[in-house]
Amino acid sequence: MGFAVFIEPEGELRTNILRWKEMVEVKYPNQSYCLHPPHSTLIHVNVKQEEMAIGAVGEILKDFTAFKNRIVETDVFWNDSAAGGGHTLYWKIQSNQILFDLQRQVAESLYPFLSSNPEPTFVKNAPLLKNSFDRYGSPFIGNHWIPHLTIASLKTGQNDPLIEEFLEQSCEFELDVTEVSCWRVENDQHNCLEKYILYETS
Repeated sequence: MGFAVFIEPEGELRTNILRWKEMVEVKYPNQSYCLHPPHSTLIHVNVKQEEMAIGAVGEILKDFTAFKNRIVETDVFWNDSAAGGGHTLYWKIQSNQILFDLQRQVAESLYPFLSSNPEPTFVKNAPLLKNSFDRYGSPFIGNHWIPHLTIASLKTGQNDPLIEEFLEQSCEFELDVTEVSCWRVENDQHNCLEKYILYETS
């Protein structure tokens, strides 16, 4: 069963992502990721014992308080092998140690519940991705992870006007991380299972 842990944007940032997803869907229907809810993925793995996995994530999150972050730029994963070769448009989140610690601890909490996970072909010749996959069941756990919020992955030319328009935006968005959510993911279907509030520091 696909199981993911997300950070979800709020306010103007969420509105912007939804608007861009709609623009992509109108111009290029059925592009990868376009129908997914606005989110940044901490981890996406296959698990057994879903209820226990949710509980394990909740226990880890008790050690984290809400924190502020921000968007640093628009960018593209060109020829994104994880998305079947499309150009993946995304908002890049400022990397910081809190995010990396949060991701790593969530990944470690899920390790006992991992179920068989076929290795993606794109990790075979990428040692960092392969090591992460072998250890956590996901190729993107660790300091090589690029925290981001995806719009969609476009099967178009690199100089497509929609991509150019996306990249020309200003990026004055805050990302306040006040909760973390657990989801069941099956292809494009995303069902929220649990939301955990990260409490403010006193």
